[in-house]
Amino acid sequence: MRASLASISACVRAASIHRARRVGVRVCSTASRPTSRATAADDEPAASSSPAADRVSSGEGARSWERFYRTHVGKGADPSAKPIRAFKDRHYLRREFAELMPQSIRDDPKAHTPPLDPSSLPPPDVDSPDHKVVLELGCGVGNSAFPMMRANPDMFVHACDCSETAVANLRASPEFDPRRCDAFVADLAAGDSPLAAKVGDGTCDAVTGVFFFSALDFRTFGTVAAECERVLKPGGAVLFRDYCLDDVKNNGGINLPGETTEFEPGRRIEDGTYVRPDGTLAVFLDEARVEGVFRKVGLEGECWRVTHEVVNRKLDVRITRSFVQGRFEKKAAA
Repeated sequence: MRASLASISACVRAASIHRARRVGVRVCSTASRPTSRATAADDEPAASSSPAADRVSSGEGARSWERFYRTHVGKGADPSAKPIRAFKDRHYLRREFAELMPQSIRDDPKAHTPPLDPSSLPPPDVDSPDHKVVLELGCGVGNSAFPMMRANPDMFVHACDCSETAVANLRASPEFDPRRCDAFVADLAAGDSPLAAKVGDGTCDAVTGVFFFSALDFRTFGTVAAECERVLKPGGAVLFRDYCLDDVKNNGGINLPGETTEFEPGRRIEDGTYVRPDGTLAVFLDEARVEGVFRKVGLEGECWRVTHEVVNRKLDVRITRSFVQGRFEKKAAA
């Protein structure tokens, strides 16, 4: 049983939609309306979360993410020398963020899209009905930005991350094209309007964040939500996917006959909030609280639950991961 538990633990740690790597593991997905555990009184986030979470989310958080990416590069290595493969490309965003895609991709989200070749592609056509300006939060090395730009060559992406190493690696990609992507370093936990010098008011059709908001404490989340509202055009929307409060990793793991395996992602510092061994913050998000944060800054929308079943046929084990996904729109002025 000990060997089996080790195998299951490895399976669960890799079981998000963008990280399932084990041979013989199948990931299935379903979506449902929210079944949040928060009450109406809990709808608005506290003015501040714990001092420990605030500390990790601010300067320490940025340094921790830089260490994370430096670890994947290697000590003393050039961050632009080779691709960092900490995460898989998120091709499923062509389906989940369909409003950013041309009609051909909406009709067939699984259609092959070749890598970008800046030498042969024209710049994005700003007059095309498919032209979109997107702000990607926590872009990392481009695991979301590049799949979206491949699917919609008329998209322009402002790609920001707090890690200099990650941004350098993104810019070193042979797919990087400054005509369709501006990649820059920004610590979104640093003060109000941290992107004002890079992204103008009301200039973006969408703000995307994939497993980004879970790296913020709720006070910083509110600051970033206000920045989202500032940069969005009327009718533009925040589109995101992230870790859910009811996910198995936040709830102690799974039970097997006579035994329990723990899958907590790090040291718990408060309910649903952990510090991983590498120092980065992991917050499992409650749908009602997320909706409260965005409503407070004037963005209207909703969250829904997305689940993924990880199947290990060899061990005959099924594990359900839960994620929260949402869309919050900036309404036109009355």
